[in-house]
Amino acid sequence: PAKIYANEGIAQVLFFEGDEECKISYADKKGKYQKQDRIMLPRL
Repeated sequence: PAKIYANEGIAQVLFFEGDEECKISYADKKGKYQKQDRIMLPRL
């Protein structure tokens, strides 16, 4: 296990802009991710 302290960076997030339209948008999915109809809690 690793110790993580307050205000210590542990991740980096990158955003990329696509060159073309996506095949299936979140509007097409009606705002659902992987056909989930409710909030899913994390599993450990």
